Amino acid sequence: MSQTLPEVESKNWKASFFTVWVGQAFSLFGSTLVDFALVWYLTKTTGSATVLALSTLVVLLPRIVFGPFIGALVDRWDRRLVMILADSFVAMAIVALAGIFWIDRIAVWHIYLIMFIRALAEGFHFPAMQASTSLMVPKEHLSRIAGLNQALNGAMNIIAPPVGALLMTLIPIYAILSIDVVTAMVAVTTLFFIPIPQPV
Repeated sequence: MSQTLPEVESKNWKASFFTVWVGQAFSLFGSTLVDFALVWYLTKTTGSATVLALSTLVVLLPRIVFGPFIGALVDRWDRRLVMILADSFVAMAIVALAGIFWIDRIAVWHIYLIMFIRALAEGFHFPAMQASTSLMVPKEHLSRIAGLNQALNGAMNIIAPPVGALLMTLIPIYAILSIDVVTAMVAVTTLFFIPIPQPV
């Protein structure tokens, strides 16, 4: 059965959409910052090209293996719930990793595991957010929002690494990881208060 997209109310979409968008921007900043910090940590502590190559493989593996199925599942599920759960799982995984760093029992496989969990959660989150955008934004504004999203991603890739490098010299890595938890919770909180239309 084909799905019908509900019409977006052109007058009221901005407040709802940009509330969610700002929350997701915070989450993206935290995730990009932590991704950089983890790669830097692996580079600094192991100096191994093999370790870095495996970390890249761990991040790509969920998208390659589960990617074809995730889109179909997201189409059937509540997109807001998918994003809430994805951000929450990322936050819980980072809390666990920060705890391991704090007690100084970290091993490379711990980082690989958390990277895998994060990549899997983001694999659900990204298509849910993309689908939600088309449901929350009028058609005539979708191209502008797409450009805004690209600009946001580019800005985060420019801003987060130097901020992460600075923080690595000032605070322990478990404190840096906590930033991702806070930003993920900001994203989840905004989603609790904003309804996202579902296909009929």
